[in-house]
Amino acid sequence: MRQTRRYSVQKSDELNVWISLSDLMAGSLLILSLMSFLFFALTILSKKKEGLPLDVPPIIIIPDDRAFRFPVGSAQLSQPLRQYIWGSLTQTIVTNRRKYRIDTIEVIGHTDGQPNQIPNGNLDSLLENSVAAKRLDSLIPSSNVDLGLMRALAITIELYKVQTKKYELKGLQFRAYSAGQLYLPNGSFALPDRSPDNSRRRIEVRFIRSATTKVMK
Repeated sequence: MRQTRRYSVQKSDELNVWISLSDLMAGSLLILSLMSFLFFALTILSKKKEGLPLDVPPIIIIPDDRAFRFPVGSAQLSQPLRQYIWGSLTQTIVTNRRKYRIDTIEVIGHTDGQPNQIPNGNLDSLLENSVAAKRLDSLIPSSNVDLGLMRALAITIELYKVQTKKYELKGLQFRAYSAGQLYLPNGSFALPDRSPDNSRRRIEVRFIRSATTKVMK
């Protein structure tokens, strides 16, 4: 009887320990859940207080279709593409500027993986002066990265022209970048593929709220 009683006491002690641990874990999870909820709520309240939108703006894709296609190795705008910039794209920018309080438009040029066959590129020597003069016809790309940048710049320069005519675009900054052939339309890194693929040739237009730049030391 004594042995049985001792065994029962040991079992009871072990059971109490596990119950205590379970209660502690449950309490910890509850505290973490409450902290996460409070952080989320404070973030929402902070955004509302600052008047910032709670959702994110869209990314506009200008595809390489027949109407908007650039000539091979060129950044020359077709007339339909120019009309699109002055019409539909400008209106989209105005709408998203109001809705998301953005102040910067990023234009990113993407190409496919076909090697650039134009020798003797000159962007390193002429890029700044060409952009300042708002003329890109003297630029010669030596790579897909160069070509993507030139095409993004062509659209950016056209948007600056629109800005001089439409007060709704006043104060916006326009920035041109190139991703070359690095990213697929779904955002993943591209594998080496040197075949032509017009689905990869595109321009992305992104709406950005600028942030304070900090230099890490």
